[in-house]
Amino acid sequence: MLNAKRLYLYGVLGVALAILLWGVTSIFRLALQAIGAAAGSGDAVGADVARDELSLAVALVLVAVPVLAVHLWLIRRTVVESPGAAADERASTIRAAYFCLVLTITGAIAVLQLYEVVQQLAGAALASQRVEGLAGATAALIVTGVAWLVHVWWRRSDFLAEPARTANDWLTRAYLYGGLFILAVLLAYWLAEILTVISSELAGARASWEPWQRDIVTPIAGAVGSAVGWSANWILALWLVRADPPLGEAHRASRTRVGYFLAVLLVCSGAALVLVATSLQYVFSEILGVWQSYDGTRLAEDVFGPLLMAVPFVLVGWGHHRRLVREASAFGGPSRFASARRSALYGLAFVGLAGAAIGVAIAAQGMLDYLGASGVFDRTVALRDEVAPGLGFALTGLVLWTPTWRLVRRDRAAEPLLVADSVPRRAYLLLVSALAVVATMVSLAYLAYQLIRAVLDAGPVEDPAWAVSGVVVGGVVLGYHLLLLRADGVILAAAPAPAESPIGEGGTEAGVAETIEISAPAGTDLEAVNAAIRADLPEGSEIRVLPGRTGHA
Repeated sequence: MLNAKRLYLYGVLGVALAILLWGVTSIFRLALQAIGAAAGSGDAVGADVARDELSLAVALVLVAVPVLAVHLWLIRRTVVESPGAAADERASTIRAAYFCLVLTITGAIAVLQLYEVVQQLAGAALASQRVEGLAGATAALIVTGVAWLVHVWWRRSDFLAEPARTANDWLTRAYLYGGLFILAVLLAYWLAEILTVISSELAGARASWEPWQRDIVTPIAGAVGSAVGWSANWILALWLVRADPPLGEAHRASRTRVGYFLAVLLVCSGAALVLVATSLQYVFSEILGVWQSYDGTRLAEDVFGPLLMAVPFVLVGWGHHRRLVREASAFGGPSRFASARRSALYGLAFVGLAGAAIGVAIAAQGMLDYLGASGVFDRTVALRDEVAPGLGFALTGLVLWTPTWRLVRRDRAAEPLLVADSVPRRAYLLLVSALAVVATMVSLAYLAYQLIRAVLDAGPVEDPAWAVSGVVVGGVVLGYHLLLLRADGVILAAAPAPAESPIGEGGTEAGVAETIEISAPAGTDLEAVNAAIRADLPEGSEIRVLPGRTGHA
């Protein structure tokens, strides 16, 4: 019954809010259009049209405000009825879903409208483009931005009053770090586009200044919108992380936050790998004599353009990697620092290995096609479209994988038992093995299919080059990682069993961790107590702070 009431209250509240924002945005837009027309910098709106739009906007506001006020009062009354009711309301999944939905929609609209505003202003300043729709975009930016800030403040009061828990906590983090991930990747992309335009100009590929001005407007707008949106959400994330316990402690230990850093690192490193490999593709094409360029301008643009585009992805990925390891060291101690560093290493190793394996497979397929080609054109196509790209990916992947894997091996040699039993290593080895099995299985199935067709004389045999290369590369990768899994299994099997202790009064069973409760007087700095205990614990130990009674650590 209570959840049904919440669905009604927050559902109607969301609809009323949407109607109110629509009406207020229309009023702001009409006001800005009138100001622009009076100043001679905008198109005048017909009086009849303006009156009609204003009438609709005022009607929407007049209808939405009382509905919004009544339902806000009903929700507020539920929160202040009793401490228990307030805690349940603030921790409800429906309330969390409402905030996540509103923050996502208003934030996305605000970022898109900021993009439009910057694009209009930059287009007018750089390319002498006509300004159209600036009033509407500005009005929507202001209204949705204010709505986002109001809901952030409202949600902040929830967290200050009651620590988030269960789905409430998860939904909030999903919104926050999901948005940060998308905006971080978009920021890197738009910065890469800016460098692409600049590289084209430097390479002399453009005949005049005017096209350059027009082309750079969109990426500038995208970069500004992404940067502002990311910064706003990052400030919110920093407030949560730096908050006093238990709120700050929960967010500092959040796996969602760690996953955000790793996701940005992997995506950005993967994008950088593809761009560098693309650049090397043209270098290898030139070396193999299959690239046709009359004055070298096109070759310079194709080589240096992707390299410049890779720079923002490298910087964004590296920045998130450094933040991950710094936070792990500051907030989690040596154990968590090692885990974060290990996760980043295995993630980079996966990206490098994927690039190298794909590149070798493509290059091998190209060589088989080259050897089987009957004409100059077919051999040229095989070298240009298969061998050259494959070599580019193989070299780039190996350059990333080799030093990363050297660090992985050094880490395992230093602490073989701890590393062999670590989650990042097990996940990496099992994931790579699974993908190698799938690739090998698909390739073998295709080869068997072609063989059976040939035996049954069911038609001409199609080119099996890709399947042969897939079997070879997949088999090598699978074999190597199975050996690693076997070696880890031997280490784990040889590990000494935990010492057994008899069960007596106050004793514990063998292998069962004891729970230690520390009582402290009111006002004690529990963070300092935990830090002092951590400093004396052996490496690999960890402390879990569990919710408990006041004055306990």
